[in-house]
Amino acid sequence: MEKTNTNRWKKILKWSFIVLGLLIISLFAIPSLFNDVISNEIKKGINSNLSTELQFKDSNISFFNHFPSLTFSFEDVNLASAKPFEQDTLINAKELGFGVNVFKLIFSDKVVITETYLTDSNIYLIKDAFGRSNYDIYKTTDTTAVAKDTTASDLNLNLRRLKLENASIHYIDNDNGLTFSSNGLNYNGRGGIVDGKLELGSRLDINSVNITFNHTDYLSGKKIEAKAFTIYDTENLSVALDKNSISLNDLKVNFNGNLDVFDNGIAYNLHFKTEDGSLEKVMSALPPKYSDWSKAVTLKGDLDATFNLAGYSGTVPEASAVDKMEVDVTVANGTIKHDNAPQALEDLQLKFNGDITNDNINFKVDHLDFTLNNERTQGDLIINGTSDSLYVKSAIQSHLNLDILNETLNLPDLKFNGILVTDITTDGVYKPLSSKLPKTKGAFKLTSGLLQTSGHPEPIRDIELDALIENTGETYEASTLTINTLNFSFLGNQFTSTAFLKNFDQPEYDITSKGAIDFTALNDVIDLPLVITNGQLTADMHLKGQLNNAQAENANSGTLNLKNLAFTSEMLPYPVVISEGQFLFLNDKMAFTNLAVQHQSSHVLMDGYFRNYMDYALYSKGILTGDLQLKAPKIDITEFFPKEAQLTAQTDSISNSNTVENVVSGVMQIPKNVDLAIKVIIDTLDYNKLNITKLSGDLGIKDQGLFLKNSTLNMVDGSAKIEGFYQPTSTQEALFALNIDAKQLNIEKGYNSMALFKELAPAAAQASGIVSVTYELTGVLDDTMLPVMPSLKGEGILKVHDVKFDGYKLLGKVSEKSGFDALNDPKVSEITINSTVSNNVLAIEQFKFKVSPFRLRAEGQTSFDGDLSLKMRIGLPPLGLIGIPVVIEGTSDDFEVKLGKKSKDLSSEEPDDTSAVDAQLEDISKRKDSLRDSQSVNKINTLQNDINEIKSDSIN
Repeated sequence: MEKTNTNRWKKILKWSFIVLGLLIISLFAIPSLFNDVISNEIKKGINSNLSTELQFKDSNISFFNHFPSLTFSFEDVNLASAKPFEQDTLINAKELGFGVNVFKLIFSDKVVITETYLTDSNIYLIKDAFGRSNYDIYKTTDTTAVAKDTTASDLNLNLRRLKLENASIHYIDNDNGLTFSSNGLNYNGRGGIVDGKLELGSRLDINSVNITFNHTDYLSGKKIEAKAFTIYDTENLSVALDKNSISLNDLKVNFNGNLDVFDNGIAYNLHFKTEDGSLEKVMSALPPKYSDWSKAVTLKGDLDATFNLAGYSGTVPEASAVDKMEVDVTVANGTIKHDNAPQALEDLQLKFNGDITNDNINFKVDHLDFTLNNERTQGDLIINGTSDSLYVKSAIQSHLNLDILNETLNLPDLKFNGILVTDITTDGVYKPLSSKLPKTKGAFKLTSGLLQTSGHPEPIRDIELDALIENTGETYEASTLTINTLNFSFLGNQFTSTAFLKNFDQPEYDITSKGAIDFTALNDVIDLPLVITNGQLTADMHLKGQLNNAQAENANSGTLNLKNLAFTSEMLPYPVVISEGQFLFLNDKMAFTNLAVQHQSSHVLMDGYFRNYMDYALYSKGILTGDLQLKAPKIDITEFFPKEAQLTAQTDSISNSNTVENVVSGVMQIPKNVDLAIKVIIDTLDYNKLNITKLSGDLGIKDQGLFLKNSTLNMVDGSAKIEGFYQPTSTQEALFALNIDAKQLNIEKGYNSMALFKELAPAAAQASGIVSVTYELTGVLDDTMLPVMPSLKGEGILKVHDVKFDGYKLLGKVSEKSGFDALNDPKVSEITINSTVSNNVLAIEQFKFKVSPFRLRAEGQTSFDGDLSLKMRIGLPPLGLIGIPVVIEGTSDDFEVKLGKKSKDLSSEEPDDTSAVDAQLEDISKRKDSLRDSQSVNKINTLQNDINEIKSDSIN
């Protein structure tokens, strides 16, 4: 019996060694037997699917690289980026490996890839400012062709596992100002198809990650761990995130939700919740300067936070079209104290929650409470409603020694001092359309204040603010704001101000300001909520009166000096710089002298005065009126058009290249609530290729429109009188009207510099000489500031004084058909041509001209799409009583000349909303005729002299 058992164990061991031997032999034999098959199929599959070149030093196949998987590996890999970044590397790696299904390989000769490995790699991802990426390396193919090719191929990509070991990823998104880099990234993703859905579980570990957005570091050297379980429903194009968690240093967050992809849009619904949160853990996840700061700070307190976000982009079903943000945060028993501080901020209690759903706002701070230096700060807040009708209730009381708070927090890059006392209560409805404000009573007082940031070595000193606000009747009329003191000093400049505002519906004001402000340096200290970015301001003024009240006596006086002041505006593509200017206040007028303004390459010098300037500055319906004189050595009008950078392809015989151009992307906007009459004198005005000199006239700005009257100018070697108007109807469209009476124009220069001239007179391309034009034209401009041709309507006269045609195809064919050589490249003079423009067609009335020895008569139509329908009569010598009729039909590139008497009318193209456009044009034209002319230069100068002569003591 014992011998039988011994024999049995011998047989088991024998066969075990045999099987083990066979397995070991297989581990070496299978790679050798199938090396060529696997290598050829993988290389062929890569080359057929990638548009860039994959280079490698060597390749091998083994069970031991990623045991027990049979792995085909490329060694020392370099994959080039997609065009136009083909000179850059997308991926370099020590190994790019593909795990092969052994059973499929042995029993079906199919190479099935189930795993992909990338080891010791550097991945460089780039997206430039035009949205082009270097990682778009897959060849685009027809889906049907792909399906057929996959069936026929011996390579099957069935990626159930992706593994990255020790990867460094560098992502630069210039389009959105985002930079991401990580080191020591390890990723392991596994999955499979269950019930027709792809389920993937993954684990991610990153030793160090850095994220910069808009030049601000948000993560620097952070460690990230993440687990995720994701379900992809390819049939319904949705992604469900389930059982996901991420650890950012010590802070752990669980999240789930879903992403739904529709034909023309995407909808998402995501939920985040902290797990075992605390203030200390939150601080470890903050941007680097705060995480370093937190190491020297005692942080205690429990934190519980949830955040839900739902939204969509594009077009989605109504049930998914939800914009919603929910937040719920609770901080309990909080303590904050820097190691070097003598006192702590204690008993921090904070609880707030709320949501914003579409236009509905619901926000509540149950309590904010903390103690510092035995002084308590507490407050609460409720906001509920919509943006145009909002219920607000709040109460906040504090007595803070900012010196102690500064020591307690010792925040990086920020220092502040002073004593802050607040006591503000608010309860009621904010409804601006009905002039309603909540009942409010509040006091805000800051003494001995100081503020310093890392942006500038000098602090803002001696900050004093004492303000009271009160509303007793829940209306604008019942509101008052009193600023008893507003003082500060910066860089040795002292600025003081007081203000009183009463009745916000029709404000009564009393404002005094004196001192200097250096905005250039001040913007380095703090981000000002102003459009002023640079420059200096010096003020000494007292403004007192009431807005929108003709009976009120305004007693405004003083001066305001500007130097190198730069500001931005949404209506202008470039900053505006006032290099020098002085404003003088006298009652209802504000005069200005030598106001030197620059916008890009355009320079102007202005003198004049404004009325209603306080209404315009403080009152939402106030209209700024004024008379100005504007002189300019040069203005480039195209610099005022909205522009955006676009990529433009340029092709020549040598190479194809891409250039960046700032192209017009909208119509020029005109400010609201402005009524100005401007006397214009411009030495040079550039408009695309058109150069205008010695322009003078009256320019009116009113009702968001530009109106030009009584203007004269020189262009294309001639002179002209021009009147017209321009008014945007949206950001993408504008109306215009132009009345021009031009004399002795050089037809060749006019054709080369005026886009509209090319459309109205295409024959001028083969002509040279002198013409005069009298024309009235109205129409619509598109988002490139060019006319919408079907919208043009007008009529006028073209007078040909002395014109020579050279290679004019139309007359050349007429000459060839008739056999009269004199009609080929003729020279003509003193012709008067009347025409009308409507619905994309230029209709030419009958006109006569002479080409010796013939007398000709012509009329017909041409469309702006290039269609021709003309008829001519060639009167034979001696008196032209006998004539030959000629009909010309076709297009400007391909037309037919034949004998005949009738020609068909061209089909017209009626623009949309013609009646509405016509009504708008007529209304604007009436306003142009009623515009006041600007006051004479003498009147403006007299007014300024009167103000200058006022004694300084009477101003003060």
